Parts: sequence; structure tokens; C-alpha cells
Amino acid sequence: MHAGTTVFAALGGDWEPVLACGWLLSMNRRVTVTVGPLNRGPGAGPWAYGLMDWHVFKRDRDEGSLLRAAAVRVRDLAARFPGSGSIDLRRDQPAGTFDLLLVGRPPSHQSPIWNAEARRFKAVLVAPAETADRLGRNVTILADGPPRDLTAFNLARRLFPTMASLHLILDRPADPDRVDGWLRWLDCQCPVRVSAARRTTDARIAAILEAGGDLVVVERPARFWKSIGFEWRLPALIDRTPGAMLFTL
Repeated sequence: MHAGTTVFAALGGDWEPVLACGWLLSMNRRVTVTVGPLNRGPGAGPWAYGLMDWHVFKRDRDEGSLLRAAAVRVRDLAARFPGSGSIDLRRDQPAGTFDLLLVGRPPSHQSPIWNAEARRFKAVLVAPAETADRLGRNVTILADGPPRDLTAFNLARRLFPTMASLHLILDRPADPDRVDGWLRWLDCQCPVRVSAARRTTDARIAAILEAGGDLVVVERPARFWKSIGFEWRLPALIDRTPGAMLFTL
């Protein structure tokens, strides 16, 4: 990570929010964004049949026309957003590993295979429901357990150095000592609000919506027996949360 953060933005059915997020990421220092179609050929792995399923792709476009349209959109984004960001469009998905996989939203209520490409991508960023004009300014963290180092949030802090506010949502009311512990671990240079929500999916979604951030960081539960259902809760969170969502694999 000392050499910079590498991002692969996979062009799928709803690709304009992905391109916008890719451009915004590329404007940050030491972030390299590569854009291209997801590998759907032999050996593509379960990711091609999970989050980026076949029917997610627009059937009326081949990969060549998709990339040409993406190139036009990237020029539009360059004119719209200030800064010196740039993204690299590739016809083929490059080999190797990346720190982040940036994707569009899967179909509603789909249960993807989240861990399929954990060796290639350390984390996943799901683009927001609409084309983004900002990302990572107002961040919400969904976490539980005792104060600790948060892997996904550490990545978010590197990706979004201009973070302006933070809302930490815990699984139960926090006593003052616990709040102080969390604040020490987060070590933010921006205002931090701490609140609690019940462990049900509906309660956590309501808390996320109330927080109103443009990025939600979902941390895998600290307790092993709670982390078992982590992947099963993510589709509902993504489906009902309008902002972008970041989580580690």
C-alpha cells in the first residue's frame, strides 16, 4: 500500500456511477484506477456469476461499444469535476491483484458470492444508486464489538483524505469509556458522532439512512459467531442504502 492504492472499476450494466466513482477516486493522490469489462470468459471465477452476473451486463452493447461510450463519459467527467484525476480504460481486464474492486449495484435481493476473488481484491466498493458528484466526504461506519482497528475504514481513510465528518454506528449503547476508546482508534481529524442501533437489519438500515452519509463502511463483525451471517446481510444493506458502500473481503 505504500506504493499507492490500485483500483479496478468493472464496467457492467449500471456503469455510469462506477465511472463517476472511479474518476473521483483517481483525483486523490497515489490512487490508480483501471477501468474495463469484467472477465466473463473461461476461468473468470465465481465473481462472473455472483455480483457481476451475466444478466447485469447490457445485452445491447458489445465490449467495444461499451468502452467507447465509457471514454466519452470519462471526458465529460473530466470537464465536470475539478482536479487532475485520470483513469485508464482497458479492453481486457488486467492480470494481477488490486486493493479495491469498484462495481455497480447487483440486482435487488441477489445474494452474491462475496469471497470469490478475495485473493485478487482486498475490498469492494459498490457505487451509489445515482451518478456521484462527491464521495467519501461524509462517512458512516457500521461496526460492533470493542474498540479496535478497522480494516475497511483504514482503506477509506487512504482513499478519501478530505473526509469531513464521520458517524460511527455501534451494536449497543456505548458507555463513555467505550466511546473514548473508539475515538482513539479512529483517530480522525474531523467531527465524529457515535450512536447505536439494534442488531437487526432493518434497525441498521434505518440508522444508516438517518446518518445521511455518501459512503457507508461496513465492517465484518468482531465476534466470529456473528461474522458467519455477514455476507447474507450485505445484499439487503446495499439494496436499501442509496450511498456507496465499502467492505473488505
